[in-house]
Amino acid sequence: MNTHQQWAELLSAAAEPKSASDPAVLLRRAVELGRDIAPDAVACSVTTIDGDRYHTPVFSDDLALDLDRAQYESGDGPCMAAARKRRDHQFDAETDRDRFPGFTEAAIARGVRSSISLPLTGPDLPSAINVYGSSRYAFDAERPQAVAHLLARCVSALMARPELAGQAIAVPVSAGRIEAAQARARLITEAEEALMARGSLSRSDAMTLLIRRSRAQRRSIFEVAHDVLRAGEAEVAP
Repeated sequence: MNTHQQWAELLSAAAEPKSASDPAVLLRRAVELGRDIAPDAVACSVTTIDGDRYHTPVFSDDLALDLDRAQYESGDGPCMAAARKRRDHQFDAETDRDRFPGFTEAAIARGVRSSISLPLTGPDLPSAINVYGSSRYAFDAERPQAVAHLLARCVSALMARPELAGQAIAVPVSAGRIEAAQARARLITEAEEALMARGSLSRSDAMTLLIRRSRAQRRSIFEVAHDVLRAGEAEVAP
């Protein structure tokens, strides 16, 4: 089943959730689709609050679960804030470092620099869907945000099904996919450090330069990072 067919099935089930024969399977597909809402999206999960306890009933892979748990263990994070306050929350590893120091450290260590968390309206318990990205500003563009909100509406409808309460639903993922995500994150870090060393830039400025050229040339930020390391560029200009 291709991506278009998966979306068609998910949208149909969300329109009539009682007709879905296996909502758990559809939720697994939903978080898989979450990993594709932006070029740099790498993991997707759902956070639920039960009293004073947080847990992750649906997750795309171990990376998503680890990132959620890092927030629960540190006592706060974007997924918790979105579920608790029922408001959208975008996380940036640079600007939110002071607000979520424990989670920021864990995210950077796992190659994650941004996330978008959206509250879910369907479940009885406060919940949010979270998508994690390997670069800053991964979800700033209009299209990723629109797709994330559409996915949140679909997941909200499915999670209203009572038989899903308390279930843990994980999507099997190959070690190769996790390793590839980690390799992409290392590539960005190395390019940032090269620019910082050659141009006396801060890490934030180095990332801004990478993003500026990526958007101007309509190329992946990873391709731009390859250029920096291969050509030994001292700066990245549009």
